Amino acid sequence: KLCRLLWLRGGTDATFALRSSRVMAQTGLKLPHEEEGLVGSLGVLRRFGAAEGASGPWAALGGSLLWDARQRKLAALQVAACAEPSPSQLVCLGVDQTGALTGSVRSTVDSFTLLASASVDLSRRKGPRFGVDLSFDVE
Repeated sequence: KLCRLLWLRGGTDATFALRSSRVMAQTGLKLPHEEEGLVGSLGVLRRFGAAEGASGPWAALGGSLLWDARQRKLAALQVAACAEPSPSQLVCLGVDQTGALTGSVRSTVDSFTLLASASVDLSRRKGPRFGVDLSFDVE
């Protein structure tokens, strides 16, 4: 879930990733085109608490960025965090350089799962925007 929030969409043409049970790093390049020069990306996430696959609470946080070499400016930035305080609960929160704040909460009781996600545009340029999505599964 955190990887979906963290890794920038459409970010690179070539990607290299290293992964362990506690740390993941990803780097890549996006080839130049008319609007941007060569763009390099870097993303890192770190997991705390219970190891992946083990039971117990855990949290993970990370960030990723794209750097436009031609324009010498930041093309995109994303910071995100997820936590699973219990096997039946998951909370995620992310923000990007445009001021888009996204979050989700998943909770499971018996065979009923509720997922609530919301997004808020914190930038003043576009005016405030807010959206909520609720869904549930019954197994």
